[in-house]
Amino acid sequence: MASDPLDNGFAEAVAIVADVDASTARLCAATGFARRGPGGAVPAGALALLGLDEGTGGREVLLGHPDSARGAIRLIQLDGPTAPRLRDGAQAWDSGGIFDINLRALPSIEALHARFAAQGFLARAPITDWDFGPLAVREVVEDDADGLAIALMERVRPPLAGYEGLRGPASWVFNSTQVVADFDLARRFYTKTLGWQVVQETEGMAAQPGGRNCMGLPLGLAADLPMRIGIYHPAGRMEGSVEIIAFGCPTLDFADRAPPLRGWAALRFPVRDLAAVLRRLDGQRVIGPVAFDCAPHGRVQAAAVVTPWGARLEFLQAG
Repeated sequence: MASDPLDNGFAEAVAIVADVDASTARLCAATGFARRGPGGAVPAGALALLGLDEGTGGREVLLGHPDSARGAIRLIQLDGPTAPRLRDGAQAWDSGGIFDINLRALPSIEALHARFAAQGFLARAPITDWDFGPLAVREVVEDDADGLAIALMERVRPPLAGYEGLRGPASWVFNSTQVVADFDLARRFYTKTLGWQVVQETEGMAAQPGGRNCMGLPLGLAADLPMRIGIYHPAGRMEGSVEIIAFGCPTLDFADRAPPLRGWAALRFPVRDLAAVLRRLDGQRVIGPVAFDCAPHGRVQAAAVVTPWGARLEFLQAG
């Protein structure tokens, strides 16, 4: 895995939660992550990137894997009454926003799943075995009261490389999924507008033979439901990558939902040249640039883009 995080995918997933202390305790117990610093007030610039009005306040805590500087989770609790969930009422196959983040189980998905269950997470379906011939994985999608969906992945074959020496029970956050209504539109955004590379693309059915799937789709329908998957990254790597999924059926759309609603609010990408990123995003729905102190990283210049399907991507340049 590349050691330089700049232009190497997202470094953090940002979530809005009802109770930052309760969520911190729950996620650290489930994943083995730890707090990075004491946390504190959310900077005004960071709130602006989330599209929140001036005068909004809140508190944040950063969580991360003890063996990795990247793949972190930033939790934000906003002042005032608790807001509804961003994807409130959504099924896993419904489009709009950021659906989940992905962690690798190290080494046992059963043990990691049990840790999540003990913290009150609910699986959308039992652990599912996916066999794609050369590639075989096991997966389960967990969900909590704030709508923080987290997919746990265990590699069966070929052997997982690049995570040697990483203490379990889970890896750092290596991927994030967005369910989209228009696959071609989303693909063009990542490959043409942003100029990212294809990591992997797959077309097939949404389930294994017999209908088993990890998204909670009805067994009698899933085996015959088409699905398209694409994974994209600035340098073509599966680390801080973005995955898009489109199902071949009508879905509810949550593209117009946004903070302060609770759930996965944004992905943060460190970049070398923010101005170059903004030139590529000309004509898109962009917020910023703004400057703020982003603990523990220091002063940043940052801007956010909101995709047509409501996913928020933040780009941060140091200095």
